Amino acid sequence: MYAFLEMLRAHQLNYMMSLSSMCFIIAGFVLLTGTSTKKRKALLVLELAAALLLFSDRAAFIYEGDPSTKGFYWARISNFLLFTLNFAILGSYSAYLKQVFEETHSLKSNHIRFKVVDILIVVGVLLVIISQFTGFYYYFDENNTYYRNSGFIISFIIPAAILSIFISLNVQYYRFMPKRMRLLLLLFTFNPLCSAVFQLFVYGYDAINLTIAAMAILLFIFDLLDVRKVQANNEKLRDEVDAKNARIIAMQSNLIVSLAVLVESRDKSTGGHVLRTRTGVRFIVEEMQKDAGLKLSEDYCKCLLKAAPMHDIGKISVEDAILCKKGRFTPEEFEIMKTHAEKGAVILHDILSNTGDPEFETVAENMAHYHHERWDGSGYPKGLKGTEIPLEARIMAIADVYDALVSKRVYKESMSFEEADKIIMEGMGSQFDKSLEKYYVAARPRLEAYYSSVH
Repeated sequence: MYAFLEMLRAHQLNYMMSLSSMCFIIAGFVLLTGTSTKKRKALLVLELAAALLLFSDRAAFIYEGDPSTKGFYWARISNFLLFTLNFAILGSYSAYLKQVFEETHSLKSNHIRFKVVDILIVVGVLLVIISQFTGFYYYFDENNTYYRNSGFIISFIIPAAILSIFISLNVQYYRFMPKRMRLLLLLFTFNPLCSAVFQLFVYGYDAINLTIAAMAILLFIFDLLDVRKVQANNEKLRDEVDAKNARIIAMQSNLIVSLAVLVESRDKSTGGHVLRTRTGVRFIVEEMQKDAGLKLSEDYCKCLLKAAPMHDIGKISVEDAILCKKGRFTPEEFEIMKTHAEKGAVILHDILSNTGDPEFETVAENMAHYHHERWDGSGYPKGLKGTEIPLEARIMAIADVYDALVSKRVYKESMSFEEADKIIMEGMGSQFDKSLEKYYVAARPRLEAYYSSVH
């Protein structure tokens, strides 16, 4: 034991330099990696204070007994910083501990014991300032040699009282702390207290400050490990949330298609129309995605495909006598039938307004509302013209008409692909968006193959 103490005394200046440098490096790392939280800011102040503490302590040892002018000022400045920085460390540790308790919801930062700590820190700093001018804690003789004075014991009592409060908090709320941090937070307060008792009776050793710096370094390491663990848990939770969201979205998509099919089942003349038109939209959109100049986002394209089966959902509001009529509509019946577009948009707005996906809501409403608009402005329900018609509705218009042409209805036979293609191409620039022609043409072989397989 004696040999250990002698080694500590002989090399403590080197230990101070090493630990001080490490604390400075850690402080720089904390600063570079971000101090966005109160906890990180407290850790930054603590590491800087610990680094400056050992730097000041080393200077106090070096310049004690140096009667030169430089030694005179350095001895007094370094000793003043020693006492002051101890309270800076205690204050930053208190702030750190408050955030630990806040994060675990176990204790409020305005707890009475934290308030007592704040008061003791203020009193302690005031006494350090007073002592600097009165020699209450320590004084220097004519040879610039340091001596403890009668009030020196108070400089131990106040920090010891603060550390005791920390220990009481750590013990009482031990089970609420992060598992990796429990023992370290307790040791951070217990070890310096033991060192203070030792240093009170043994002069010439700097056990307190070396212990504080070592604990500050360990606190950073364990805090970093705890942050990594929290990040890993957050990533796991994020993956679980993403998986659940994906299941919800899939369920939502299936429900939407089922609802659209259910609505369509009332209309005996269009069997399979909603699913076929979704396939048609997909073929056209996939050709459009190959064109980098369009800059269609992946999310937008997914919204298009999800929304496609719902474009005729407004037909649910049309009475069976009209919807299920075998044969062509009278002008009056056709006017009623045309209302399905506007009513479909209203229905979708009500259904999708709380889904948390505004882009999908907009795309679905537009597709239902405007898929019967024409490029030349002669369509319904609003008579929109050109690019006033949303892109999703312009795409659906092509797929919708193509399906109607090549599919058999109660009032007509199916057309050949050549006949249907001729009508679509003739409608480019009048009924349909001319700029979509090349994507339709590119998708045409797949459309014909698909309809050959389902008819």
